[in-house]
Amino acid sequence: MVKDEISEKIEKALNYGLEYSKKAGAEYSEAFGLNQRAFNFQLEKNLPKHNIGILHGMSFRVITNNALGFAYTSSFNEVDIKHTVDSAIQNAKTKKPDPDLKEFPTPAKSLSELSVDEKLFNISNEEVASVFEDLILEDLPKNLFFLQAMGTLGTGSSFLKNSQGIDIHDRDAGYGGGVGFLSVHGFPNYDFHFEGSRNWGNIDGVAIRNIAIDKTLKLAKPRTLSLAGKYPIIIPPDGSYGLMGGLFTILNTLLRGDKAFRGETPYSDRIGELIAPDNFSLIDNPHHPDMIPSASYDGEGIPTQETALIDKGVLQTYYLDTYYAGKLNMESNGKSTRGGIFGGNPVKSPPSIGSYSTVIEPGDSSLDEMLAETREGFMLKNFIGIHMSDFSSGRFSVTGGGWYIKNGEIQFPVQDITISGTIPQLLKDIELISKERKKGLNNEVPYLRVSSLDVTVKKMDFKIRFGVKILKLLVNLGLMKNPFA
Repeated sequence: MVKDEISEKIEKALNYGLEYSKKAGAEYSEAFGLNQRAFNFQLEKNLPKHNIGILHGMSFRVITNNALGFAYTSSFNEVDIKHTVDSAIQNAKTKKPDPDLKEFPTPAKSLSELSVDEKLFNISNEEVASVFEDLILEDLPKNLFFLQAMGTLGTGSSFLKNSQGIDIHDRDAGYGGGVGFLSVHGFPNYDFHFEGSRNWGNIDGVAIRNIAIDKTLKLAKPRTLSLAGKYPIIIPPDGSYGLMGGLFTILNTLLRGDKAFRGETPYSDRIGELIAPDNFSLIDNPHHPDMIPSASYDGEGIPTQETALIDKGVLQTYYLDTYYAGKLNMESNGKSTRGGIFGGNPVKSPPSIGSYSTVIEPGDSSLDEMLAETREGFMLKNFIGIHMSDFSSGRFSVTGGGWYIKNGEIQFPVQDITISGTIPQLLKDIELISKERKKGLNNEVPYLRVSSLDVTVKKMDFKIRFGVKILKLLVNLGLMKNPFA
């Protein structure tokens, strides 16, 4: 395997740091190094922006006196590496001894060797830009405006070594593109569609653009209602694990092993219990061949594995790294992660528990059947305020946009739909799961119909509605420019 000059420097520096850590008194040590290159493109307000970002650095974790220390650097200088290791050791010495802290993992063979598309390492920026050009369309439908387009191509090498013999060199690559549009049919509304892949040629800019246009038009001319009460809700894939955060991201947090150990989730001490309908199964699959986060090893060097967290409604396990698996008298299932899909420098922080790619198994229903079963209710596409939810109890109160359903048919789009409840109760109230599923950047999930949720829809203030009508009249008469466009 050919290594570039920076990767060779990183590997040499990691070896030096591990050797020095022994002399400096560390009982166990771990070294992580990253060499990453990203080409980013953005077009907003007809102003193109692009940059090539290069990220490299190293971090060290050490165990001494039964305590864990961490420090990082971007320098290859031996003096700086010594200083970084010393800082990690000093960081450990400031902590209380932890009797549950064990040595770093030992080597184990990967359960799945993921392929890497070499084309992504050698492709020119011009070729990448040509794909993103297809996202733009000048002749748009009336009252639809271009909002923004973006794309990214990332390639990199990572190294993980420890004093227990782990020595992993991993190469990874992926790319993605998306575009958003603004509708001024009635009250302004917008939507966005983004796709990513590990394999060159799997992304079609024209298809992404057409999907984004279709999604935006389906939300056009939203109305407001005055309703409050318990109603059935259909949650589409975008609503479960959407690009900007879906409702079920709360569930992923509730199933983390660290939360379970500290009693910060309603699912603590619930393994083996029925927590969802018997046709609901939730799987974490780090081995999907075309999901951006897929990986053969986790952030600690443990082989990743496909894990059924909920199987036929029964809670089977949690997302576990080695530390919290030990605290819970369980085995790690390889859920230690570094960084994230859209950022977070993997070098600057130690690994933490997380998911890779979430899969909800399909059911035996269909979206049409879900609609037919709904006398009056809503289908919610997106949510605002997920981050404000209570990630210990699973309680949420979020506002989103979607569609009003009456007598088994979608009537019209609706804005400002607020739903509230708890994730544990929502799981229990899932009554239909669709056969159709959609693939996202890190998920593949179906439509879900929840029998009942607290819903509040408030009619928009008269002054706002009247102001929008006056604004549209002035624009149509040519007396002013549309401020939303």
